[in-house]
Amino acid sequence: MASSGTIKHLWALDAPMLKVDKSIMILGAGGELVSLPSPSFLIEHAEHGLLIFDTGLAGAGDPASTYGPLAELFAIEFPAERALDRQLESLGFSTADVERVVISHLHFDHTGGLEHFAGAQGYIGSGELRYARTPDNHVKGFFRQEDLDAADRIDWCEVPAGYDHDVFGDGSVVVLSLPGHTPGSLGLKLRLPDGSTLVLSGDVAHIQDNISCCVGMPADSDTVGAIESLKKLKLLRSQPNTTVVVNHDIDDWNRLRANGRQVV
Repeated sequence: MASSGTIKHLWALDAPMLKVDKSIMILGAGGELVSLPSPSFLIEHAEHGLLIFDTGLAGAGDPASTYGPLAELFAIEFPAERALDRQLESLGFSTADVERVVISHLHFDHTGGLEHFAGAQGYIGSGELRYARTPDNHVKGFFRQEDLDAADRIDWCEVPAGYDHDVFGDGSVVVLSLPGHTPGSLGLKLRLPDGSTLVLSGDVAHIQDNISCCVGMPADSDTVGAIESLKKLKLLRSQPNTTVVVNHDIDDWNRLRANGRQVV
């Protein structure tokens, strides 16, 4: 198959919002409260249908009932109308229409909607499921058992570390190996209809400064690995006609959604 395909549509769905101290996002910072989205991206391919990248939070309308003290700690804002299934319905789709799921990693703010996609084809980084079940002590609170149970109902393909996977074989959707934040952290590279390239960073970067300075965050499972993945993103960012969007960066989020949730 030719490697010159493009996606048909991209939606950056209305996201739950969290607030954290900047020190959580980059080593050496602190003292500044920062808003960050917890996004899901819906991608439509003309021949192969719908794929979703990350699934945000659970508990729309009442996040405290799902996350307890975490909801207050992260000042989670998640109105009922931002629920993933409701947003898909508002676009004329159902969760059953989504045949493929790419998960950047299994922290709770990316896995809340996995329950909707039982039986779907999934793409996950090598070692991610094992790490999520036996994480390092300092990040145990970032994994939610109910989401891991939902993950068990998805038909996962593991993406080996160091390998970038062309999902449809036409260059339109490429899963990027970006280990370091967690062992199986992934990003996504999309070729848009105008021929430009959009890279969605996943969580190896939380703000653009992570990439510019090649500095990770305190919760990274592998500091050296994270730096190598940040170097990879920096190289991608330097390529012509390429934009790297850091998924949690509020400025990137606002720029990406300047015309609303439908990006293309």
